[in-house]
Amino acid sequence: MRFVEIMQFFLLAASVFTQFFVAFLGFELFRIIPDYRVWVLFSVGFLLMGTRRLLVFMEALSKGTCADYLFSETFAFLSSVFLAIGVLAVRSFFLSMKKTQEQLEEIKERYRSLVESTEDSVYLVDKECRFLYLNPKYLARIGIPEEKILGKHYGEFHTSAETKEFQEKMEQVIKTGSSIQYEHRSKRDNRYFLRTMSPVKNQRGETIAVTVISKDITQIKEIQNQLSFFATHDLLTFLPNRALFMYSLKMAIAYAKRYNQRLALMLIDLDNFKEINDTYGHQMGDEVLRIVGKKLKGSVRESDTVARMGGDEFLVLLPYIKSEEDAFVVANHIQERLRELINVEDKQFKVSASIGISIYPDDAEEAEELLKNADKAMYLAKLEGGNAFKRLPKCHHKT
Repeated sequence: MRFVEIMQFFLLAASVFTQFFVAFLGFELFRIIPDYRVWVLFSVGFLLMGTRRLLVFMEALSKGTCADYLFSETFAFLSSVFLAIGVLAVRSFFLSMKKTQEQLEEIKERYRSLVESTEDSVYLVDKECRFLYLNPKYLARIGIPEEKILGKHYGEFHTSAETKEFQEKMEQVIKTGSSIQYEHRSKRDNRYFLRTMSPVKNQRGETIAVTVISKDITQIKEIQNQLSFFATHDLLTFLPNRALFMYSLKMAIAYAKRYNQRLALMLIDLDNFKEINDTYGHQMGDEVLRIVGKKLKGSVRESDTVARMGGDEFLVLLPYIKSEEDAFVVANHIQERLRELINVEDKQFKVSASIGISIYPDDAEEAEELLKNADKAMYLAKLEGGNAFKRLPKCHHKT
């Protein structure tokens, strides 16, 4: 009998402890998730139940027996145990969820810190091209307060051409669900940007928004343009070089052939330029060449092309001429301009030139052949003492 009584008291005490423990867990859950106020009522209820059982336990101790409460308190104990297990499981779930949320918030904060400290413009737009987020860099560049642009359409702050381009790229991202990258030139400040547009998807894999990262590549583009310019232009005079001139000549020949037109090619060689280099040095000679290039450029039409072939030789392309007389008039004007004194520092130079003229399609129909005939004509002018222009006679063609 003694063992049975001990078990009876143990069950009653365990029931009391379990009730208070469940009440404690309820308050703990409320601390973890304050929005769920129902846990407070739950805990208060179990706290009252635990208090009642504590009073029952004290009464049983005073009587020396708890046989009267054995059945009911045993059931209450078992119920409380199962409930405690359930509440512990719920607590574990919410703790895990809270930890996940904290991790997500940490990641979100890191992302925001990264986005807001980057030198790139970053913004988020929905499928209707309305702004959802803009980082400080982008806001500073466009000079518009955030509250005046959030929720507004992209087109309200950009030209119609820029908006059309943006919408087309947006549609491509939404349709394919993949990121794209392209170069964009801003009309706002005439700068170049490398745009990366990436889809933002929901749990079903549907694109609901697009993130745009816009990297300023203006300096890179300027370097590329400079390299491209230097590859096709003479570095001394900044005129087109031979390669670019020959390309332009071939294009002009193709156009003239299609529309049954004529064009003229001039090869210009400065007379006695070597004496300037030998007497005054290459630096002075280079300055003379720069001035000659400007004189040639100013002696022809906007549609004509002036190039430096190399050394003291220059090339001129005259499209849309009606006869050789048109070319002769230009050649005569060039010689008049070149005969004007050239002032470099405190010195004056008198320059003349020998000019060879070749006309399409009369003298040749291919670019290289035209250049060859112009070169021959230039040497004929040299043989006559220079300071003259010549067109190659028919008898000298292809010899």
